Amino acid sequence: MSWSEFYIIVSGLITLVLLIIAFPWLRNKNHAKQDSLTNTQIVKQRLAELDREVTEGLISEHDKRQAVDELKLALVDESAFQSHKTGNATLPLAVGGVLAIVCGVIVYSQVNQMEGVVRANKAIETLPELSQQLANGNANNLTQQDIASLALAIRQRLREEPEDDTGWMYFGRLMLSIGQEVQAIEAIDRAVKLAPSNSANRITLAQALMTTGDVNNLERAQSILLSLLSENPQNDNLALMMAVVSAQLGDLDNTRRFYKQVEGKLPRDSDMAQRLVARIQELEGNTNEVVGLQDTEQPLAASGKDKTSGEETGFNVTVNLSEEARENAPREGFLIVFAQDANSGNKMPAAVVKLPINSFPISVALTTDNAMMPQFTLATLSDVIVTARLSEDRDVAVSQGEWQGSVNASVTINELSSLSIIIDKEL
Repeated sequence: MSWSEFYIIVSGLITLVLLIIAFPWLRNKNHAKQDSLTNTQIVKQRLAELDREVTEGLISEHDKRQAVDELKLALVDESAFQSHKTGNATLPLAVGGVLAIVCGVIVYSQVNQMEGVVRANKAIETLPELSQQLANGNANNLTQQDIASLALAIRQRLREEPEDDTGWMYFGRLMLSIGQEVQAIEAIDRAVKLAPSNSANRITLAQALMTTGDVNNLERAQSILLSLLSENPQNDNLALMMAVVSAQLGDLDNTRRFYKQVEGKLPRDSDMAQRLVARIQELEGNTNEVVGLQDTEQPLAASGKDKTSGEETGFNVTVNLSEEARENAPREGFLIVFAQDANSGNKMPAAVVKLPINSFPISVALTTDNAMMPQFTLATLSDVIVTARLSEDRDVAVSQGEWQGSVNASVTINELSSLSIIIDKEL
């Protein structure tokens, strides 16, 4: 809606209010004129009847004059009454009109969204600058306000051009960069539906699905990657992604097959290669020996437990609820406590503990023994984000209505550090 359309609509509404206020007064005035005309006609008719009655000898001339005088007096009294009754309506109507306009302005100033409109226009003006900054790889320099402005501007553009698949892709990537996986997947999915032949969009969708860790999303990502590999079987990036998602799903055949395709092209000290080798060993039920997929002399990531000291690496986490969470958070389901790498975009938990929701506060030991993959544990990380989440299911992926709290912490090898987490945020 343009500003000119806005002003026209507001002017029309003000005019309508004024007409509603003035209508009863105009109606009464017209009724008064009509009543006056009607009374005059009645007097004329009565005078004609008096003349007829005199002619017919029913009344005398003296009686006629007396009746005429009474009619004239009645007409004068009625005219004076009507003039007195309608003469003081202007001031109340004027005061009422002014009060109505003032009240309308006050109410509008309280409930209008002008601040949001101004913010949206400003966001659209800064869109080219922020987009260029994002395209140049300077996303880390963007403040929270910049990200909010960029998201708002893109949504405004998408509202005007809902069929713009590039806009939906930009919005999805922006949401993914700030950890909003659900919104990111919805936006990227929309871009894929608008441009199904664009393989880059489908790759981005697969990447977004893989970040959630949800089994259904991982299966969907695997299906997308299989389709892309059928079109371009020599693409090593797709093969590596396929090996990773298959490893997460426990699909040994596909993990082996696609890791073999990229095995010789990964650096010998690649952390990803070590994790895939360890996962393949785990799926084969042979985690104690290093087998043909990697050089036996290649050093593996450090174990989470020092074999000589017997000490564990991890955290003793005390979880409690805020007052708001005590009232509104789920009372049945699971408490999920997990740790993620704070220094990378890898969303896979390095350790996860799931317990039935019980009374709070509650203490949980989160250690290397709770790793999802043997070669990706708390001992391999330096800084982590530890999250406690109340969920109605056992899934680490975010669902609507869940509550969580998070803290940042540093990992100390061979030590169980103490942490406190307050669950205070609704997702």
